[in-house]
Amino acid sequence: MRIGNVELTPEKAVIIENTAIIADLHLGFENVMQDYGVAFPRMQIRDIIANTRKILKKYDIERLIIAGDLKHEFSRNLPYEWEDVEAFLKAFSGVKIEVIRGNHDNFLAAILAKHGIELKESIDVGGWTVVHGHKECEAERIIMGHEHPAVKIRKGGLYSFPCYLHVKGEREIIVLPAFSPLMSGSDVLNIDSFLSPILHVNADDVEVYAVDEEVVYLGKVRDLRRVVGSLE
Repeated sequence: MRIGNVELTPEKAVIIENTAIIADLHLGFENVMQDYGVAFPRMQIRDIIANTRKILKKYDIERLIIAGDLKHEFSRNLPYEWEDVEAFLKAFSGVKIEVIRGNHDNFLAAILAKHGIELKESIDVGGWTVVHGHKECEAERIIMGHEHPAVKIRKGGLYSFPCYLHVKGEREIIVLPAFSPLMSGSDVLNIDSFLSPILHVNADDVEVYAVDEEVVYLGKVRDLRRVVGSLE
């Protein structure tokens, strides 16, 4: 599935030529859960490395952009975060990795500095400006994360699908699904407005591309709400 020169993949990455863009890895999330007294198996880093390797090989990627929230904890660098971020960076030492600051990445620069990686505010690629999405951006074509969009359908159970969002108006915006397998996602069918100051748009008009074994165009949010409402 493509939007202009951007390929939307079922691996929750967008591809522009030989560059892959992912967002919201939230490495170290398990450590945060432990701090709250919740025993959480430490499995995310293995899945994320395996999924990233698949993307790099399948799409012949030479450059990898992390569009924010590489780590999870706001206020400090937790032990798991140090270990998981370094494990991730070392796993892909043969690829050019660039990292954009997310709202969870306040102390990430200290880890990245050991690997000679600068924490950036934005990156331009293929006519698009890549940001995390927690701050306003004046660019006309934006790729961002931050929202963790998903479509959730309740019919004899709960079915949840990560999704891409596409906004086309005065500005064109593509919103990435969270790359972390532990982020459940925010249901775009049950929101009136978005978190990001970039997304001052009517949620009804946003186009949705669901991620499963392939990327499937589902139409606009208003159409999905009507269809899903008829199932309940």
